[in-house]
Order: sequence, then C-alpha cells, then structure tokens
Amino acid sequence: MLKRRTVLAATAGWTIVGASAVRAQAWPSQPIKLVVPYVPGGSTDAAGRMVAEKLSALLGQQVIVENRGGGNTIIGMEIVAKSKPDGHTLLLGATTLATNVALGLKQPFDPLKDFQMISTLVDIPDLMAVDKAVPARTYAEFAEWVNKQPQRVRYATSGVGNQPHLWGELFRTRNNLKLESVGYKGAADALRDVMGGHVPVMIDVVLPTGTHVAAGRLTGIVVASAERSPVCPDVPTVAEIGMKDMESAAFFGLVGPAGLPLPVVEKLNALCRETLRDPALKKKFSELGFFTTGSTPEAYLERVKSETARWTKVVKDNNIKIEG
Repeated sequence: MLKRRTVLAATAGWTIVGASAVRAQAWPSQPIKLVVPYVPGGSTDAAGRMVAEKLSALLGQQVIVENRGGGNTIIGMEIVAKSKPDGHTLLLGATTLATNVALGLKQPFDPLKDFQMISTLVDIPDLMAVDKAVPARTYAEFAEWVNKQPQRVRYATSGVGNQPHLWGELFRTRNNLKLESVGYKGAADALRDVMGGHVPVMIDVVLPTGTHVAAGRLTGIVVASAERSPVCPDVPTVAEIGMKDMESAAFFGLVGPAGLPLPVVEKLNALCRETLRDPALKKKFSELGFFTTGSTPEAYLERVKSETARWTKVVKDNNIKIEG
C-alpha cells in the first residue's frame, strides 16, 4: 500500500512538472503586457518601451507597454503581483521595490514574496549640481561654501522619499554638510527653481539635470556612479572624490508575478541579456543617462534586499515620512 501511494505521489509530481514544462514551451501564446508603473513620457517610460520593442523582435510576439502610474508605483506593481503567473504580464520593476518598503508604505503585496525577479536592466545614477551663482567648481569648494553659510543650504529634489532624496540625505549625513531638502512634485519644478536662483543645489538622477550641466547652465559637483556619465562627462564620480561607498542609482529590471515557471524565467533572463548587448540599444540608453546592467534573478533579488536595508536605515536615521 505504501509503495502504491509513493508511486501515485511521484506520478502526480511529474504530472505537475510536465504541465509546467508544456506551458513554458507554449509561451508566449499571446501578446505580452509590460506594465510600466509611471505615466507616459520621461526617461523611465522610454526605457520600458525600448526593452518592449527589442523583446517583441526576439520573441516574435508583441510586447505591449501599459502605463499604470500612481500610488508611488504601487498601482502598477499590484496589477502584476496579482496577475496569472503565465509570463504574459510583466513589470518594469523600479527602485520603489526597495524604497517603498524602506518608507513603510502600505502595499497590498510583499515585494520579496509576490514577485519573481528576472533580470536587472539599467541604472541611472544620482547627480549633485549647483546654480552657477554658487562659488564652487569642485566638491571640496562646495563643502567649504556650504558649511560657511549662516543657515542650512537648501537642496531641491524631485520628490520627498524618492531614491535621489534618500541619497541626498545619506550624502549630507555622511559628510556632515549643512544641507536641508526641499521636495518638489517632479524634476521640472525643482530644476526651474534651481536655475532661477531660488534654491542653490539640485540632487536628482542625471537626466534631465545633467543636460543643463553639459550646457553650462548648472555646475556639476559629483555623480554617484562608478564611471562618469556620458550625459555630463566632465563631472567627477564619487570614487574620484574619495567616496566609493556613496555610489547610488535608481535601478530598473524585468519582474514577473511569483510562481512564474522556471523555463519562462530562464528564457526571459537570456533575452534580457541579449537585449542589453545590442550596441544600438546601449547607445540609446546611454543618451538617456542609463548604464545597462543585466543580472541573474538571484542577484536581482539580492540587490532589492540590500537596497531595502540601505534606505531603511536612511529613512529611520533622518525620520523621513511621506503619505501613503
């Protein structure tokens, strides 16, 4: 009797595995939806559309971008977290997989349990720049000028609690700078006030701020990447000013719902790597301020975990709170 039960259990297990393999072989059997958790327009949306176009060509099946912005990306992420894990609904995963947890935001899913990480895609590093009226051309001059001011110097960010703001607070405390943040509803508003001389410092990702640095309208102080950004190549990196531990970037990747069949995960991972090797696509990403990455699913998951821990400490140490 025991032997018969064992055989039946084994047979059932192979049936499940076999069904999964059949589903994976048939994938994709219909157009794939790539949820971008941001409104249309902007560099993140453009990155998602470039990836979708390349994957469409490689798969022979259309990958359609669906913009579902709002809720600090939670709206778009929930759609994917609760979708059928058949490989036909995917997510352009953002840094908010980590920062939303760090900020203590209520989410109707667990980023570490309800998603299957597939591959990182691109990073866009943080940048510190200043109004031309600030008498500083290097980080040393900037730090000296800031700490000589009678009151704290304000720095603009594109939003309270977003990744560049968290890096700004980490940078401030790491270097004991007399800075305080001013959060705006987007980079355009923040840049307008910095370039208008109302706020002297800007901290954001390299685009669009870096284009104004390259044009000579702002002075770049430091970029938080391992190598210089092609958007503003004259700006030194954090390593060049002796702060390699301050590397920081908003990072994006391909994500599916938990339970995605392993063969589908492996195929998508391989396709992501092939996509990122395309010289023409790498050039387009570079023009938008992105560095291409690519990783195993396991490495992507570990990055989300480490970034969550890093920003949770920053949020706690600086008592950062946002509504949500």
